Amino acid sequence: MVRGQDRAIRQHEKADARHAEQISVLKDQIHGLKDQKAGYQKQIHALKARVKRIPVRIGTAIRWALRRAESSASPPTGVSETYRHKEGGIITDTTRDCLTDLMALDHIPASRVASAFKRVAACLGVTVEDDVDRRSARRIQKEGGLAAKLQFVEAAKKAEGITLSGDGTSHKNEQYETRNATVITKEGDRLHFFLGIKMAVNHTSEAQLDGLVEVVEELYQLLNDSGMATDADVREFWNLVTGFHSDHAEDQKKLFRLLKALKEKMEREVRGERVLKSMGYTEVFNLAFKCGQQAVEKAGGPAKWDAMSHADQSRIYAESRAQLVRDIGQADFDALSQEEKDDVDLFLWAGCAMHKDMNAFKGAAAGMEAFWEQNELAGPVKQPNRDNDATISLNPESAAAKRAREQTKGGAVKLASNCGICFRHKDRKRGQQDTLRFHFDTQYGFILCFPDTNNTRFQSHMEACAVLITYRDFFIEFLDYVRNNKQSRKLNHLEANIYKALHCNFTLHEVCAVTMYYVAVSVPYMRRIRSSKHSPSNALDLGPLHTELIAFIDKLIDDPSLIIGANVSHLTGSLDGLPWSHPAAVLAVQQQLSSLPHLRGLMVAMLRAGREAWVRFSSEYEEGGDIARATALQRLRAWMEKTNDLCESDFGIFRQASRKNPNLSIVVHNSREMYARNGTSTYIRQCSPAMRRFLRRMARQQDKSGANIRERREIVKTRKAAANKRAEKADNLAKKKQQRKEKQARVVPILTITESVHFAGLALRTEGYMTLEKINQQLQWLYEHGATCVPKAVGKRGKGRSERLELWLKGVREYVESGAIRGPEVDSPENIDENEPEDGTAAIVEALGDDEDEGDDELYDSEEEWYEGDS
Repeated sequence: MVRGQDRAIRQHEKADARHAEQISVLKDQIHGLKDQKAGYQKQIHALKARVKRIPVRIGTAIRWALRRAESSASPPTGVSETYRHKEGGIITDTTRDCLTDLMALDHIPASRVASAFKRVAACLGVTVEDDVDRRSARRIQKEGGLAAKLQFVEAAKKAEGITLSGDGTSHKNEQYETRNATVITKEGDRLHFFLGIKMAVNHTSEAQLDGLVEVVEELYQLLNDSGMATDADVREFWNLVTGFHSDHAEDQKKLFRLLKALKEKMEREVRGERVLKSMGYTEVFNLAFKCGQQAVEKAGGPAKWDAMSHADQSRIYAESRAQLVRDIGQADFDALSQEEKDDVDLFLWAGCAMHKDMNAFKGAAAGMEAFWEQNELAGPVKQPNRDNDATISLNPESAAAKRAREQTKGGAVKLASNCGICFRHKDRKRGQQDTLRFHFDTQYGFILCFPDTNNTRFQSHMEACAVLITYRDFFIEFLDYVRNNKQSRKLNHLEANIYKALHCNFTLHEVCAVTMYYVAVSVPYMRRIRSSKHSPSNALDLGPLHTELIAFIDKLIDDPSLIIGANVSHLTGSLDGLPWSHPAAVLAVQQQLSSLPHLRGLMVAMLRAGREAWVRFSSEYEEGGDIARATALQRLRAWMEKTNDLCESDFGIFRQASRKNPNLSIVVHNSREMYARNGTSTYIRQCSPAMRRFLRRMARQQDKSGANIRERREIVKTRKAAANKRAEKADNLAKKKQQRKEKQARVVPILTITESVHFAGLALRTEGYMTLEKINQQLQWLYEHGATCVPKAVGKRGKGRSERLELWLKGVREYVESGAIRGPEVDSPENIDENEPEDGTAAIVEALGDDEDEGDDELYDSEEEWYEGDS
């Protein structure tokens, strides 16, 4: 009977397995039918589109027939030539090149390029047959972009060195990254290439690295698909990269470190494979055996290895092999001389000179702001916004008013910002705008465009101060006119702030100090940077210039009269010794000197703070650094621009283009800009017919792929996953916090000095021994019940058990002495010997020492980190 039951069970299991297999087959068939249905739907859509085009094609054929009949019947008398866009139904390469030039170089939209071509042809007496629709024009642009990519990769393969530059920004609440490359040829020539703008999930260094790696891999995949190369290795590109240029943000410095590690990894892999090819059969066999052993060990042993799927085994084996190859490459690299190692791993970073000047001015402005407080002076008048002003006026003693005063700024920089809002607002409908320009033209005979501080243009705040001190009386008169011209005869809040600041003597101090810093340091420095005559073209050779700059600032600190004296001269007061950029501003400052008693001290404070910033932001040139140790030839191989203007302008061009054409895709924009800026017009005309066919095929595939939509959806998907992860983490933290509260609520506090001293003196592994966790719980209870000696931050409660034990005993004593508890079991302050607790506590702590502190020395920055460490 038992056998019969077993037989029935096995039959049922076989039947279940058979049914499961049938269900799986049916599911596969359903998926196949769905795919087949989708294919049929595409075919139906294509056939409908073809049918829809039949009347148009018939009409085109009729027109062609009529034209041929007319031309054969009577030869034309006026127009003598005819140009055809197409041959055999395909747009000719000549037409493609011309249209691409018009769209990329002359910025003619794809929807109008064909009509523009016809107008020009008509002027030349040429009749244009056929037409090029907008879709074809856009596809032609993409062909130009693909050609620009091939042009870059072809140049990179022959390079002596490649330097990269990048930047990021946000546009319509989306993150974008741009990249440029400079190829240094073996002859020493430099070729600049725009690599395109790309959307990014976020602005982290890791995301930027992934995006850059993806771009390079796409370029090399395109090269292999084109037939120009069949086995081009993307690792060769990273071995040729010798430098990275960016601003001074910390994420860019981290990206540089990540790129350097990637370059070294790729170089060791290529080197290891080269060594591996030169080995004998026996050595290779032994290494393969060793690789297999390492893979099994990495998997956790033979049993776990056998239990793994074939895909996991292949992955682990590939990782082990790659690591083994890198180890071989590292061993070969270690055998090189130090000069050879430096040459192989050459990878330098230099920061943008423009950002150095901007960041140094920020530091100088901070020093200027701190001067007033350090010297106990009132300082510039505050310029609060409307809400903060109302808060301060209605209830001056409230916490909100105090916070409003702390948040409100004053001084020259704030004045320049407010003037930019009032006189040149980025929204052209707001502010005084043309009214100011017309009044200025009437009074001085030329139009003044106020510096664009509202868009945070480079050096705009310093230039605004120079304009304000030069024409201060005019701006005051203009604001009087604005007030008198209003029916209410009142300035609005912003205008009143400006008017008030222009009459403030302390604000005038700052305006003059900023002006002189601008004309003596900032403008001459950038003049040297921009000029090829007065500074080297390579950013890596700017070390002496920054040394000279810091020495010049030291000279001004020692003798401020060089720029704020009665007889200042550009020969001694300007960094480059050239005439002042704003002589009228310098004269205006001199005329105000008698009314500015604190200007000398303010100028020195500003220069000192600026000097510290200059030293910090030019640290890559310091003695013993990578740039200082590099040879002249190595610096030439890593040549890079002195400023990051290329990347900065990329975003400006993109914003303007997207504003004119909101539906412009990034692919089309990149194609147009890469074609124009990389000089692809000449390159594409040299491509063979086979290469032109390849470009057309790739452009069609790019159109069909829906890469733009897929990229946007992938970004949304990634961000949703990140948001869900954050929400899940927040929920887990909330649960842990609640659990900690419940656990803490169950803590029985030890609130007598006798008991606390008793438990503190117990030895390890005895009943009642105070572990670190128990001490932490007691400390938390004391903190929650008002013990002032227990800090809020867990990390500040002591490094180990002994320190926290001492703090606990101190907290118990404070709690008892405060009279917070009463009862017969609690020691009252009258019954406590003043010397006993402190001496006893110290003796207990000293006797215990740190013997039991193993594993308890961990520091925590916050209470949450301490609890997470215990969980």
